[in-house]
Amino acid sequence: MKAFESGQLSQAESCFAKALELAPERPSVLMNLGVVRAALGQTDQAIGLLRRAAELEPEAIENWVHLGATYAETGQFRFALEALDRALALQPQTLIALRHKASVLRELGQHNESAKCLKMLHQQGGGDEFTSFMLAAVQHSESGWTQEPPAPPAGYVANLFDRYAEDFSAHLSKLDYRAPEILVKAALECLSPPWPRVLDLGCGTGLAGQSLQGHAMRVDGVDLSLGMVKRAQESGHYQRVWQGDIHDAMEQAHRTEDRYNLIVSADVFIYVGALQRAFQLATSVLRAGGGLALSLEEWAEGPEGYVLRPSLRYAHSLAYIQRLASDHGFQILRADRDLLRHDHGTAIGGLFCILQKNS
Repeated sequence: MKAFESGQLSQAESCFAKALELAPERPSVLMNLGVVRAALGQTDQAIGLLRRAAELEPEAIENWVHLGATYAETGQFRFALEALDRALALQPQTLIALRHKASVLRELGQHNESAKCLKMLHQQGGGDEFTSFMLAAVQHSESGWTQEPPAPPAGYVANLFDRYAEDFSAHLSKLDYRAPEILVKAALECLSPPWPRVLDLGCGTGLAGQSLQGHAMRVDGVDLSLGMVKRAQESGHYQRVWQGDIHDAMEQAHRTEDRYNLIVSADVFIYVGALQRAFQLATSVLRAGGGLALSLEEWAEGPEGYVLRPSLRYAHSLAYIQRLASDHGFQILRADRDLLRHDHGTAIGGLFCILQKNS
């Protein structure tokens, strides 16, 4: 257990596997080995172990909680809900089970039920900044989009993408994700390559950097996720990559008088929300005539400038981008609609905008 708590997962897995050989039907050993294998990404094996532990010791709440969490990690939300309900039937005020159930119900589109779990969690003292954000997301549409969407909690985006860093490309291929490629192609058609200096905001593993090869003399990248930064550095598509907030990165560039000919923001603003500050800073670090290429989830269902969806991502209207462009000295050269990605089988429509800073 000490090896697991200290993050030495391989060592912990070896210890628990040996313990299972000595006690093949001991529920605690089955559960611990299942938890470790889930952490190692061996989810199919983990589910088998956790199910067996729950069968042998059905009154143990932690068996059902771990099983539910692992099912949820693999997208098997119905099974996850069944397991978490078993835990809550044993103890209705199990905070970790309520937290997982709220997430599962959100994924299943049962937003009102998710909100009930989150409210109960907060009433019992188990809420935090992230669960408050999730509650706002599942309630935003119910309020008729009348309230100002909250900003994402500190650390949320970095933690989210750290989890995906190792197999991000494989994950995106399942989503039919081509935003960086579409965005760079559009920029090539209406701006003036090659660009001496490009800044890739939220660079991820380096997909935009790859699309920019041969069209830019220097590409810098910044990302909140340390895991993504490491992958981008390994890609070889960037002269410099660093970990940081996109606003802080542009403020630093402004202070040091670094200027760029193009800023790329592929699927980044969907995790930001309000974009006034981003546009103001982009103006300050772009050379006259420089370009801002961005992709967004499109909001076209009402007059709101942007909304927080239950997916925990923001969607923005074209009118909002037009207003920001006018306020901060940009002209919109083109605004295309295209497929951004698939999300659990649903096509997510995107806006792909190319803006140019006025001379």
